[in-house]
Formats: sequence, structure tokens, C-alpha cells
Amino acid sequence: FRSNEYKSYLRMGSYFNEKTPDIVLRSLFAKYDVDNSGIINSKEARSFLIGDLDFSNEEADAALLLNDKDGNGSLSFDEFKAWLHQSDGLRMFNDSSRYMLLSKAIEMFKKYDSNGNGRLDRNEFCKLLHDIGHQGNEDAALTALDSDNNDTISFPEFLKWLNWIPM
Repeated sequence: FRSNEYKSYLRMGSYFNEKTPDIVLRSLFAKYDVDNSGIINSKEARSFLIGDLDFSNEEADAALLLNDKDGNGSLSFDEFKAWLHQSDGLRMFNDSSRYMLLSKAIEMFKKYDSNGNGRLDRNEFCKLLHDIGHQGNEDAALTALDSDNNDTISFPEFLKWLNWIPM
């Protein structure tokens, strides 16, 4: 493969799927975990996404938000593995209609994530519910969406709630 063909091949998801061996994923993870912290931070992830997969800055931001299940601003090996094991984990960014919906969801999420920490806390979530005219119990809504019981809503939890994009 020439460099651009290789990037296109990877980006289309042809290489990564549920059958990709852990040893391959661990090797790739280690390549980008340059500080050997056991997580791929935002800067390291952007190196992979922008440098090797030719994502735009916006696509890289979207990929990080989408796959950072715990909303801590980084990817653990388990999050990285789960993402690349998805059959359409990379292809979503080539589907303009799905990517447009994802972009709108990110825009909405960031509007309410007033402190920019990648999670909606109770006050931010209640503001969102108020703005959309929610009349029910806010605590019950938060509890229902907060699948990891950390009293915040991560972007993946938010996206499941929106139900705009098949996950």
C-alpha cells in the first residue's frame, strides 16, 4: 500500500473488527500510549486519528467523545478495543448523514457541558432538561441515563438517550 491507500483502508474499517486479535490492538495501543500511562490521552489519540487515519480535527474530537465511555478525556485499552472491535467503529465517519447527526449531538452536548469536562453534571443536565421542556423528575432521569452510576452523563450515555444514531 502507498501511504494514502493505507490510511483509506484503515479508515474504512476494513482492517479492524471483532476478530482483530488483542495482541494487534495492544501493540497499536502501546504505540500511541507514548507516556506509558496505560491510557491514551487526548493528544496521543489525536496523533493516531489525525496522523494515521487522516481524520479532521472535528472528526478526531467526535471519535474521542464517542469512545470515551467514562467521560474522563482519555481512552483506556478496554475503550480502545471496544471501539476498534465495532464493525462500523471507523466507517461512521465516512457516512455523511450519520456524521452530521453525530456532529449535531456533539454541539448540543458541548452547549450544556459548561465546564468543558466531557460530562454533564447534575446542574448541567437539569439545565438541558429544563430547556427542552422536561416536566418529569430530574433525579429519576439522571439515574436512568447514568449507566455507570457516577452521577454524571458521559457523551455515550447522552447519545444513547438521544437515540439519533444507531449505536
